Amino acid sequence: GAALGALLLGIAAGPVRADIDDVAIPVNDKGKTTNLTKEQLVRGKRLFLAACSTCHVGGGTRTNQNVALSLEELSGALPARNTVEGLVDYLNAPTSYDGLKDISEVHPSIKSADLFPKMRSMKQQDLFDISSYILYMNFTIPEKWGGGKQYY
Repeated sequence: GAALGALLLGIAAGPVRADIDDVAIPVNDKGKTTNLTKEQLVRGKRLFLAACSTCHVGGGTRTNQNVALSLEELSGALPARNTVEGLVDYLNAPTSYDGLKDISEVHPSIKSADLFPKMRSMKQQDLFDISSYILYMNFTIPEKWGGGKQYY
């Protein structure tokens, strides 16, 4: 009895993981979604770690603790960044959270690739994969992703 209880406790305490292809990633604000393959997820993660994680470890934002990569915060931005297309637009030409100011001189983007060497070789598919990875993390570990240094 005790062994079974400990086993069940150990299982219940572990994180719940969805199959990769069960997670619908919003592509646009019209309801289009996509499902990632394992290869796309791995590629998006690799690109994110190489190009974004210096400032966005675990979905937080080291340079501005008030704006992380959580779904709630991405949804509140103007224009919204809670879809793949919204994030890709941002990575092409970033604006402030209220959408009023061009911030490409301080945030890596295709527009400012001359200032940020990591962006020079980025293609639109790379931005799509990074954006898909960010949203996937929001749907699979929302309690940690974007939570900042309390988790990482």
